[in-house]
Amino acid sequence: MKTSAWCLFASVWLAAACALSSLQAGSRDQVWAVPNSPNPLPHFEEINGHELLFVDGSPFAMLATEIPWWDLRVGSYRQDEGVYDSLYPAAVRLGLNTLKVPVKWSMIEPEKDQYDFSYVDHALSQARLNHLHLVLDWFGHYASGAGTIYQNLSGQMFAPRYIVDDEVTYPRAVDGNGLVHHDAVSYDSDAVIDRETKAFRAFMLHLRLTDYDHVVVGIQLENEIAVFGSDRHNPALFRDHSAASNLFFKQGGFTDDLKYSAWSLSWRWIRPLTEVAHATYPIPVFLNFVNGSLEPQQIGGSPGEDVAAYLANAPDLSFIAVNAYFCGAWKDTTCPVPSSGKTEEFRDVLHRFQVGRNVAAVTETNSGNTLIAPRFAFVALGEFATPIFSPWCLTVSYPETYQPYLAADGELANGAAAFHESVQALSLALPPILTYAGTDKLSVFQAPAIGQDYSAERTVNGLTVSMNENRDGQAIVIHPDGKQLLIVGYRTEVSIRNQRMIWPAVRKLQVTRVRWSGSGWVDVGAADYGVDQSSASLYVDLADPQAVLISLP
Repeated sequence: MKTSAWCLFASVWLAAACALSSLQAGSRDQVWAVPNSPNPLPHFEEINGHELLFVDGSPFAMLATEIPWWDLRVGSYRQDEGVYDSLYPAAVRLGLNTLKVPVKWSMIEPEKDQYDFSYVDHALSQARLNHLHLVLDWFGHYASGAGTIYQNLSGQMFAPRYIVDDEVTYPRAVDGNGLVHHDAVSYDSDAVIDRETKAFRAFMLHLRLTDYDHVVVGIQLENEIAVFGSDRHNPALFRDHSAASNLFFKQGGFTDDLKYSAWSLSWRWIRPLTEVAHATYPIPVFLNFVNGSLEPQQIGGSPGEDVAAYLANAPDLSFIAVNAYFCGAWKDTTCPVPSSGKTEEFRDVLHRFQVGRNVAAVTETNSGNTLIAPRFAFVALGEFATPIFSPWCLTVSYPETYQPYLAADGELANGAAAFHESVQALSLALPPILTYAGTDKLSVFQAPAIGQDYSAERTVNGLTVSMNENRDGQAIVIHPDGKQLLIVGYRTEVSIRNQRMIWPAVRKLQVTRVRWSGSGWVDVGAADYGVDQSSASLYVDLADPQAVLISLP
């Protein structure tokens, strides 16, 4: 054959081969096509029976952690502006796509009716520089420690100075013993609610005008809502006993202090804030409640934390997340005995927050030198499609103390490597995982507790799948149709039994390491696998975090 003829033949053959390859790839990607939305703003849509967060038109979950706020001091906000800049690249090294950044009301309204958004703009610029999304935590009121509008008058002051200094215009809450708490404002006073609502409207308007590329994917309103802050199990602190509150309590026919706080805080305070957000810049706005049950009718552990009441009274509230901390044995608020991290405990806390229209989500969880967060993330994302999963905090660990993900020298430490493994694996195929989460086409495989040897066999959409591991590995298996299978995980071996896994059908078997690009799969290398034709089984070894796509014969 002459050279020119051979070239012509080769060209035709190569074109046909490429066309066939493209057809096969297109067919493969068509099976895995995830839903898209024409709305670019962060928002929710119902997919496969569950609410799914979309960002820039694609399914998204905030794989996040939080940064502190106490080094940003009243009167020195401009001077302290860059104090947390090193934490943005640290979050990237941890494998995250989102950072939770607190914004105190006192920062954006240093003087009455004078707004300063320099820190918000700085956070947006740092996020863009590091290719991160942001959740901005609006701290107009803070309830994790004593007091709600301040804990000290430096880095722990949340309301502006004019609110803190003027207890006549902005009355304080009164406990059941008649004691006035100067550090806890009365939310049965219209004066403080009107001021915070006005400031929050200005904040949301600024975001609408400056967040052109949808860096901000959500707003967390306040934190662990309570009336007085600390000592959540003291009945004297279950509600405000100011004159205004006593009148509302009587007029409303309430007999339960906790139920009254839930109504008062949700209807009088959170409702107007969420209405302002929805009218100004309608991105997801959510609350976070603590894990626990104060009373049988309460899901959260703080006075006023009642999921059903908040959902009913604040229809513009996107969801209520849980701050879920796990411990083998508590001593006060510390955890001297590590938790065994049981899978059923993870599921239980998320199921308890599936109330009405609520979307299960995790805004805080263990961040110490344990495997809680890595394991919990697989359950939360794989079974519940949680819109956010965020251990607390990058530089502080809880409930395990002095075990932060980021050490004082700026290096990742303690449990960071294990958490990075988990989010690295999930990130390789996050949109498909979210799409199939909670359906019979996806299954999460992990040992029932930390450190346990584990083997399991189950059917995933008609296909027999087994997992064996003794190194605290885990996997997510998705089987959308008869011939496509995805395995996401690490430190484990997964096997599939299929009667066609023998010669000659096995010649059509394709096993490839992949990552999701946004429009389809990108091949990234060879997978470590073997075929045992005597048992008609395929074995895939996932030594490190990876996603393996299998096209069955």
